[in-house]
This record gives sequence, C-alpha cells and structure tokens, in this order.
Amino acid sequence: MDCHQIPPHRSTARHIRKLLDRGSIDAVDLVECFFSRLTEVNPYINAVVAADRDLALRQAIESNRRRRDGACLSPIDGLPVTVKDNLYIADLPATWGSRAFAGWYPGTDDLSVQRLRRAGANIFAKTNTPEFALAATTHNDLFGTTRNPWDLDLTPGGSSGGAAAAVAAGLGVLAIGTDAGGSIRRPASYTGTVGFRPSTGRIPRIAGFPALAFDLQVVAPCARTVDDAYDLFRIMAGPDRRDRTSMSFTDYPLPESIPALNRPLKILHMTGVPGKRVDAPIVAELHAAAERLRRNGHRVECAEAPYRIEEIERVWSVFTKVGVARFWNDHADRQNLLTQAARSMAIQGGQISGVDYLDAVRICTKLREDFCRFFEQFDAILSPASAAMPWQAEAAYPVVIDGQPAGPRDAAIFATFVNVAGLPSISVPAPVGSGGLPIGIQLTAAYGADVLLLQLARQLESPFAFPEDCWKENQGRSN
Repeated sequence: MDCHQIPPHRSTARHIRKLLDRGSIDAVDLVECFFSRLTEVNPYINAVVAADRDLALRQAIESNRRRRDGACLSPIDGLPVTVKDNLYIADLPATWGSRAFAGWYPGTDDLSVQRLRRAGANIFAKTNTPEFALAATTHNDLFGTTRNPWDLDLTPGGSSGGAAAAVAAGLGVLAIGTDAGGSIRRPASYTGTVGFRPSTGRIPRIAGFPALAFDLQVVAPCARTVDDAYDLFRIMAGPDRRDRTSMSFTDYPLPESIPALNRPLKILHMTGVPGKRVDAPIVAELHAAAERLRRNGHRVECAEAPYRIEEIERVWSVFTKVGVARFWNDHADRQNLLTQAARSMAIQGGQISGVDYLDAVRICTKLREDFCRFFEQFDAILSPASAAMPWQAEAAYPVVIDGQPAGPRDAAIFATFVNVAGLPSISVPAPVGSGGLPIGIQLTAAYGADVLLLQLARQLESPFAFPEDCWKENQGRSN
C-alpha cells in the first residue's frame, strides 16, 4: 500500500477503521506506514523513546486474522497506540523518564494496557515523559527534549508531551498518557490534539509505578477527535475491585458512542484567575468559544475562577514533594541516579510534617465538596487549557505570560484544580488562527459527568488540523 496515497498518519482513528473494514488497507500496512513515519519524523521531535516493529507486526497479523474471520474485538482492533513511559508495557522498557530505571523491563502490563490489548489495539511504542512525569515540559537526561510538531523550537508541554506530539505528528493514531496537574490537557492544547482527563476512578489503576501525587493522577487518552478519545476511554474504563475509587462507577456503564446533546446547558465562562495573566490569543479564542456555545443554545455566564489558586498550588506542592520523598526512601539503591531537581523535591518532601500533609488532604476534600455544590448550579466550566502559548522547548516554563513575568506554575492556573477536585475535563482544539499555533479550549464537568462533558466537547471541537512537516525545513537538525 502507498502510504502517501492513503496517509493513515493524517487520518482519524475512525476513518482508519473504515479503511480497514472495507479492505483498503490492513493492519500490517498500518504498521509499515507508521514505522516509516517514525523513521522520518521522530529524529526531529523525539516523541517516541522505544518501539518494537516485530511486536507490532505480530499484533497486526493477529488483527488481520480476526478481521478476516469477522471477529474484531473492538473499534480500535489493529490501530497503533502509543503509551506514555510512566505506564507499563511488558515487552518494552519502563523508565519513568529517569536514569533510575534506564533499561528496566516491568514484565507486566498496566491494567489500562491489558484492557487495550484485549481490545486488539496494537501496543507498539513508548512516548517520552519528564522524570517522574512531574514537569511542564518533556525533557529528561535519558532521552532528551521532545519538540512541538508545529514548531520545533517550541515545547509540546508536559508531562504527556511525547504522547500529544506523537498523535499530532502522526507517529501513532491514538495515545494514552496520564494527567496529574494538566499533563494530558496542556500538551493537547499546545499540539492541536484532544486530551481527555476522566473523572478520578473511571479508569482504575492497578500496580505500575507508585502514585506520587495522592490520587490526582489518572490515565488519560489523547487523540485527534473527541470520538476517537471516547473509543479509547471506553475500553480502559470500568470498575475493578482492586481499585476502590473505580467502584463508584459500577452502576454507570458507558454507551457505545457519545449520544447527541439535546438540551441547553448552563456554563460558567471562567474569564481568569485573580492576580494571574493569560496570553492574549488564548483570551480571544476563549471568547469565540463562548459565542459558539451560545449559538448552540447554551447559557454562558462570565465569572472568575471558583477556587483559590493559592490553595491549589499548596496541595500540588505538598502531594508531589511527599510523593518523591516516598520514592527516595523506598529506593535507596537508586538515589544517586536521580536528577538534582528530583533530589531537591525529595529533601523538601521529607521536611513536610504530617500536619501539613493532612491539611493538604483537608483542602482537597473541601474543594471536592465545594464543586459538588457548584455543579448544582452549573453544568460545565469553559476555560483555557493553558494560560500560556507554547514556549521554548529548552525552558522549564514560560518566563513571560501576556507581557508580564511568570512563575513555574502560572501556565497551569486553569488545569490543576481539576485534578484536586477529581473532575472530568477535556482540551479540544480551537481553529488554528493567523498565529499558526494551536490553542486548546478546556471544558470541565461534574464528577462522574464524563459523557455529558464529551457531548459538549463534540459541539465545540474544530476539525483536526495536521501540522505541516516543519522538520523538512530542518533537514540538518535532529534532537
């Protein structure tokens, strides 16, 4: 098959499935096309850090056999899916972006990966993540810097920057990452993809690397459309008694597809966070999104953030530092392999008292109660996914937002409250404007209202825009 005649790397997952169903391509063709794309593009963006062609071909042959026998396992049977390198694939290394786990094979799959395999997904590659998945950019000492497919000088964000960059650049049609503080939504915003953070507990977590941020982190899909993200989410979701948070959803099965939204919603348009800045192009796109929602019959009211950013940042700081300190204590034999940044977090985490930790838990619990009451009045929140446009790939964070000096967490002012409250939230791309860079619009709904959120997101999403191959202008450059 000529990959340029029917380029799967530029297609949505559902379109590729149609091609598979009518025999225009088969699963082996897909593997060959995506590995050709990987060879051509990955040296420039450095999104994929491990891939196994033989493994991919074996899975593709099995998928072809099932399709020939009329026994496809799911809508994603045969589709290539990448996995963030903080999740386990038995056949590939799991490094967590740290030299402490260089070359380490887990020998087992994360539960999400198990479910995807049982659905026939072609699990073939790992995507880059910063050390312990705790940074706003995607860089580590093992694999280097991941770059934005829209502009190689810019970051795709973090910590699921490798996942989002891979989907945007066509190195896999679907990806799974994680989101502890905006880690799937912000990279999706910077790369023009869809990043969906489900309600805490929707996708159970069993084994794998330990949680470093209390229960803030969830497994999260990244795709080119809301429907594609839903297909991935639906397969990974569902209760498992080994994860008690997932048992909240025992009586709430997910429909096969996202139903049409047939009623008007009341939506809070979050215009800002007191004392914080937002880049002007993002503000403009947010207002345009609010108008689109109004034209769809929804009631949109403007207000500032219904939370105190100081409390959100305190919770994030306490949970992540204590989490790294716990790792430090549990892995004395690997301490000398950590970066200075991780060592510093571990030392600070070890100095946090039990009283301070329990106070962070109290703030977390209260915020969840507050949002239960908030969503008695509103159905959803409209906000930016990020306060900043993507910045230089080598920088840890944007030092300027809207012309003013910015701190390390200022780009995440709209993101982390979602994790602290355990809410479902999604970044969908706005139309790419004259600036030539994507911008993500974030929608957030009540705990458990994942389907309603996705119904609304389908009304707001713009068609997937594929980044032009900017690396062709950089033929002498690789990461």
